[in-house]
Amino acid sequence: MTDYSAIDFSELEALSADEVVTHAYARDVRLPSGKVLALVTLDNGRDHTRPNTLGPVSLLELGRVFDTLTERAGKGEIHGVAVTGKPFILAAGADLSKVGDIPSKEAAKKLAQLGHHVLGKQASFGVPSFVFINGLALGGGVEIGLNADYRTIDASVPAFALPEVFLGIIPGWGGAWLLPNLIGIENALKVVVENPLKQNRMLKAEQAYEMGIADALFPSASFLEDSLRWADGVLSGRVTVKRPHKPGKLERLAKWDIAINIARKSLESKIGTVPKSPYAALELLKAAKSSTKEQGFAAEDEALAELISGDQFQASIYAFNLVQKRAKRPAGAPDKALARPVTKVGVLGAGLMASQFALLFLRRLQVPVVITDLDQARVDKGLAYIRGEIATLLGKGRIDADEANRLNALLTGTTDRADFSGCDWVIEAVFEELGVKQEVFADIERYVSPEAVLATNTSSLSVERIGEKLQHPERVVGFHFFNPVAVMPLVEVVNAPKTDDATLATAMGVAAKLKKNAVITRDTPASSSTASSPRSSARRCTQSTPAPPSRRSTPRCARSACP
Repeated sequence: MTDYSAIDFSELEALSADEVVTHAYARDVRLPSGKVLALVTLDNGRDHTRPNTLGPVSLLELGRVFDTLTERAGKGEIHGVAVTGKPFILAAGADLSKVGDIPSKEAAKKLAQLGHHVLGKQASFGVPSFVFINGLALGGGVEIGLNADYRTIDASVPAFALPEVFLGIIPGWGGAWLLPNLIGIENALKVVVENPLKQNRMLKAEQAYEMGIADALFPSASFLEDSLRWADGVLSGRVTVKRPHKPGKLERLAKWDIAINIARKSLESKIGTVPKSPYAALELLKAAKSSTKEQGFAAEDEALAELISGDQFQASIYAFNLVQKRAKRPAGAPDKALARPVTKVGVLGAGLMASQFALLFLRRLQVPVVITDLDQARVDKGLAYIRGEIATLLGKGRIDADEANRLNALLTGTTDRADFSGCDWVIEAVFEELGVKQEVFADIERYVSPEAVLATNTSSLSVERIGEKLQHPERVVGFHFFNPVAVMPLVEVVNAPKTDDATLATAMGVAAKLKKNAVITRDTPASSSTASSPRSSARRCTQSTPAPPSRRSTPRCARSACP
């Protein structure tokens, strides 16, 4: 068992000198029964545009407040402790603004341990603990509640989620162990893995209540008063809390492992096996079936440390900065009027990445899409994958039958590159080797017009060199997706030295239609990477783009979030 109280967290505090601190203000509330509830309000002193976040300084302050309340509970001065947030916001999770500066895996592990140390104190007050979820609760904000004994939620809460997997990490402050043991494995898989990979889908208050995450749901107008009254009922024994979704022996014996296996196969078919965080989350959820809370927390510490210090999450911080600072007004973007229309798309390749491209272009552009590969078997496999995904969308009600039929009709596959005639946008997802990419583009150039854009998804090669043997190198542009293609919001549009403004404008227009955030970067090849890997070219940056931390030696990609 980890003794969190014996760990020195001063290293993390030193990295957070300019943290926007979320303070913990405690006051006593005398309840109708005469019992006293200590109410802790989290507030960073900013308006609603700056949510409460939990950096090391904030957590350590909250821990000190909890220690004081534990002492008071031992003296009989208080009968319960509750935590809530400033108006409309509980907490948006960890403050990750300095995560890129964490110098080692050991320091990253301490971030997980600090969250467990502080939030876990709610289980040792010696009196019941409550969290009144009065607004936005993400990541660590949700885990504040999970570590408490009881939870109420405001009916108007618009966003309640554990988005960590979407952002390259895992719920590391108790979420991966506490949640499945509270609401069952199937519900937990939905919250921890499925929703994050569906464009970071979030729960509304009523959904959180129906799943059993919250014990009571109250209207906004009287939320605090109702929550206090309800807590008084719990403390006085008048309110009995039932948890019908809490897993029983039968679920642990059979249903649990089956659900994990189904989820794993679904992930492998949809995103491949390169992204680390979804599979790390699965392992933690699987182990939660039979491990103790202490063992579960220790496993979260290790997993979060591994991911925070790894390439994929570190790159997500970099990519997120690009999105936040430049996606709305991309530096170097040419006049939109120069963009050419895209009426037919060609995809060079039919593997998983290429098939994801094809599906995305089909859905967003609603134009004919043709895929090709070395042989018909590969083409047929790609077509089957895309059509299977269309069928899944139809089955889930995401599209209707007419749209499904239309998308299937727009999709074709071929081994004859002459069928790319008429394509005004061609994107390659072939083997990450310069000669291979040069060959396929040189061949395809024979069949398309001189104005057709040739886009490469390379994450490690020079875009300029890929186009150097073409008759029209000015129509070559880098168009680097982040994996999983459907989920990750960032696209790097690489402006090579010979790329003309019309090509660049077309690429930016296509990115917008795909509903992606496009960032223009210059062409600077990385040392190593693969087109299908979620590790990016975070090595191409304009003068106005912040470079990745100097301690990184490998290219990366993805995005960031909160434990």
